[in-house]
Amino acid sequence: MHLRYLSVAARYTAHGEDRRHQAIARYLAGDRIEEICWELGCAQSWLYKWRDRYQADDSTWAQEQTRRPRSNSRQTPDTLVEAIIHLCQAWKSQGTGRTSVATIWQALKEQGIDPFPSRRTIYRIVQRHSTEANRATSHGQAHASSEACPPGAVST
Repeated sequence: MHLRYLSVAARYTAHGEDRRHQAIARYLAGDRIEEICWELGCAQSWLYKWRDRYQADDSTWAQEQTRRPRSNSRQTPDTLVEAIIHLCQAWKSQGTGRTSVATIWQALKEQGIDPFPSRRTIYRIVQRHSTEANRATSHGQAHASSEACPPGAVST
């Protein structure tokens, strides 16, 4: 396919991969790194990076790799989210009406939950699950968290 028919991102990627192949081919042919970098207008660190990634038996070695983190260490653990939603459900089933974030926070503190969330984190979790419950019921879907904490069930 001709490059002019590709999107800007696809053209950049195709050009980038061609450039990587060209640089590595020249490197393998014995050209000096300084000469390759000067003629291609790239940094030596760029060439070293692609030299280290080069694998003759893997056709995808020249593809760009994601820079997205594999995990988020600051994400609230699922067990904590489940504990907060469980507390909300329990108080709802008792008919206590609105439950404050401070009440949930105090109950978690008494249970010795670790890591201990801030009140703002508790509020966000309850709001997120309330929004998910609304979205599920408005689309006619049965959703496990639809009874978690109905909108307005938690006050700040």
